[in-house]
Amino acid sequence: MAESLIYPTIVSLPLGYDCTIIPPVEQIGKRLVVAEAGIELYFNVVREGGVVFEHSEALRFSNGALQGDMPSPFVWPDQSELGVTNPAYLEMGVVPDGDRPVFRSKAVLGLYSIYSKPGKKSFFSDNAYKYGSPQVIGQIAEFGRYVDTYPVIDLDRRRDLGETIVLINPYKKAVIAQIRTCDGIESERLRVSPMSVRNFDLASLLLRERDEWRGHIQLFANNRIISFNIKHSLNDPLIISDHEHLDPYRSDPTHMAAFRMLRNAAGRALWPTMRRGPAS
Repeated sequence: MAESLIYPTIVSLPLGYDCTIIPPVEQIGKRLVVAEAGIELYFNVVREGGVVFEHSEALRFSNGALQGDMPSPFVWPDQSELGVTNPAYLEMGVVPDGDRPVFRSKAVLGLYSIYSKPGKKSFFSDNAYKYGSPQVIGQIAEFGRYVDTYPVIDLDRRRDLGETIVLINPYKKAVIAQIRTCDGIESERLRVSPMSVRNFDLASLLLRERDEWRGHIQLFANNRIISFNIKHSLNDPLIISDHEHLDPYRSDPTHMAAFRMLRNAAGRALWPTMRRGPAS
């Protein structure tokens, strides 16, 4: 069955860097199940409850191939130089003409965002589902709340290692979140307003009376939220070394019945024979 949408992609826009996105034209073409289609590819930058910039590209495909010139990369320049103090996020999406079903799948498009700035290390980061993530749907159905984890926090004053958790709320209602550590430390409840981003500096929680802390954390929220971890200079958070997603606490089964394990093992053993077919 064809789909009339592809889930929107959410991209983090940390201060201190330009962000570049290569339009995923080839992926869009491969998703099409119709011979001819007009597609709008849009980029909306959102900060503090509202869209602050909009851009779109009109694309036309024939038999999965783009007709006309390839769109230029989308570049969002560093806003810290303009005096902006609150980070933003980008929503990227595709809309077919007439909202008709033209896609073979609505899974989010897979791409990396490129972050760069003269004099700083460049880095890549993956992006996130705005909604429709199977892991998030499963965990909330199973546990009744949102839980993310991150196992490799490393804070150190002497080595200038800082870390921040980025909380992106692209939805219409506020989200309440809290961070807990493996050794029982809890943050205050963090309110993230609708269509906004909040950064939580882990050093403010974990380096109050010490010079270093290593361990893992869990992030709890009363509803879905998009989270990232930024590794940066403790003295200058605008110098970033890495930008990674957290891992959703998954509801997948961790074991199976012994008889099912036996059936799976038998199937794996027989599969090469079944592929070859009967002997002549």
